[in-house]
Amino acid sequence: MPKLIALISKKPAISEEDFKTYYEENHVPLIERIFPTITGYKRTYLFEANMLNDALPLESDGDHSLFNVITELTFDDEDGLNQFFERGANNKVIEAIRNDEANFLDGEQTIMYRIE
Repeated sequence: MPKLIALISKKPAISEEDFKTYYEENHVPLIERIFPTITGYKRTYLFEANMLNDALPLESDGDHSLFNVITELTFDDEDGLNQFFERGANNKVIEAIRNDEANFLDGEQTIMYRIE
């Protein structure tokens, strides 16, 4: 089963609570509508309030960067994943997603990996 993992950061000006609310109530329904081949869409929030005192932020290129959510997207098969990428290359789809992301997350910080 193909899976994508995204590490996502909120915009600095938005609170953790508002970030989560916007993500769950606005962004998730948008993504599910645009990409029907996603069969699993899990979010794990990594808010400072939830971190232990000895927890360290993730490190990238030597700079500490705190991500606020790990998002997992799963697909039944390679065909579903390929349809996701094909649909995601459409300019109207890209514009709709970027416009929504501008409301709550820092898209320049997002990192995505494919895992098995």
